[in-house]
Amino acid sequence: MAESPAWMFTKALNHRQKVMRLYKRACREVDNWYGGNNLEVRYQKVLLRARFDANKDEHDTRKAQLLLADGCRQVWEKRHFKPFRFALDPGGSSYDRERESPDVILDSDQWTLAEREQFPYYFNKREQRKKELLAHWSKIEKAWDDEIAAIQTKIPEEKKVATV
Repeated sequence: MAESPAWMFTKALNHRQKVMRLYKRACREVDNWYGGNNLEVRYQKVLLRARFDANKDEHDTRKAQLLLADGCRQVWEKRHFKPFRFALDPGGSSYDRERESPDVILDSDQWTLAEREQFPYYFNKREQRKKELLAHWSKIEKAWDDEIAAIQTKIPEEKKVATV
């Protein structure tokens, strides 16, 4: 079974989940508008939480649905013109860029012997962990090979159909 794309919803959300997502979106908007001033951000988030808490015990489902729709409308109307984007998110400054992993950098030959001698514990522990990781993967590969060999050599049994 292929995985669904990230934009495709695979399950319906209940009311509580929708409200929690709305709250998170509203908090992000507060961060967008008041991002430079931590005290103001905290104050606005406290006010926002008080608005959500004022209606948390609403038992009338119609009114709760209307409150949710009104909250979504307000977040949409008051959204920031230039929202904050995390660097690796779509639209962020580092989205879809090639990056070297830290392991490649640490394993490179740019480290001189003198530099490695300054941190002997770190580099020795790193080499030990790399050996442990390779041993672990070799065990996994052997188990996979054994399982594949067993599957390929085993003759499938015929299923007996019960007659009623």
